[in-house]
Amino acid sequence: MPPPALALLHGFLGFSHLGPIEYFRGVKETLRRMRIVPLIPEVPPAGTIAERAEVLARKLFSSDSRAFALVGHSMGGLDARYLITHLDPDHRVKSLLTVSTPHRGSPLARWFLQAEGPIPACVRHIGNPGLRELTPEALAEMPIPDREDVDYSSYGSFRPADELPFWLRPYGHVFPEDNDGMVPVSSTHWGGFRGAVHADHLELLGWSLGLPDAQAARPFNHLRFWARIAAEAMAAAESKTD
Repeated sequence: MPPPALALLHGFLGFSHLGPIEYFRGVKETLRRMRIVPLIPEVPPAGTIAERAEVLARKLFSSDSRAFALVGHSMGGLDARYLITHLDPDHRVKSLLTVSTPHRGSPLARWFLQAEGPIPACVRHIGNPGLRELTPEALAEMPIPDREDVDYSSYGSFRPADELPFWLRPYGHVFPEDNDGMVPVSSTHWGGFRGAVHADHLELLGWSLGLPDAQAARPFNHLRFWARIAAEAMAAAESKTD
């Protein structure tokens, strides 16, 4: 039986690639060297969770793969949970591993919806309606129950505020707890929590926008991380495959 297909799912305002720019920077080539050819479907960047999940389902389930292992970064993990619960009647998804997904929302989304100034206004303009669904209040009113036949696991990420790149540092101060500049660690727990890695939200993807700092372990070795979690997601899916 062929192995499960691995799909990497982008987050809010994300993409698969823009010309030569990859959302998951260098990850596809790293996984290909492991003989894993990942799917990286693109969904509406600022769509609602349901809208993004419906596009995701159409793109994944048009393939011949009988089983899928999903790895979602940020909002991509919410799309995947919705798809698993509501849009997978044949139970083809076997595992979901989420990375810095705001399962319980992010106070930063609320801040962008309420704050004054040109940057919050711009984020509201390009980010709605998806932005409105990422607040703690919105996600509390949107239960997405787990499916018993799917393996769920998760990672979080964090950096102290003084280690965040200067453009993320003000947002890190929005949170009264450990965070990666966009999502608090407490919101990233879902299923089997595998820990929080030392990286900011975009550094997880290979976009290290702060200066190199050996003491702060920057830049984060994202390729090694994604190679490991891809293998974990595939193994979890195989364990659930008949």
